[in-house]
Amino acid sequence: MIIYVNEAGSDRQELVEELVKEGVTFKESSGKTTRESGPSGVRTVAVEANLPEVWPVPPEFAQSDGDIRAWRLPSGRLIITDLEGSLDRIATPRPA
Repeated sequence: MIIYVNEAGSDRQELVEELVKEGVTFKESSGKTTRESGPSGVRTVAVEANLPEVWPVPPEFAQSDGDIRAWRLPSGRLIITDLEGSLDRIATPRPA
């Protein structure tokens, strides 16, 4: 999985802390500059880890069929991204 987060944002900190807590090996690399936030842009970081993708995504997280992707952490929690790989949230699925 590759997830893109803002270089200086809280999403990056949350994702990295969760991966460390779960004992998941990952690497970070410079991403692209996005066009938002005026002329200076926002720097992104690509966080790459070897996690299994969950398909289908549990219905409590999907707004419509195929609009998001999910990756399972060792604890069973899910990393939810949009289709472009931007972090949406880290969530705990309902028990089956």
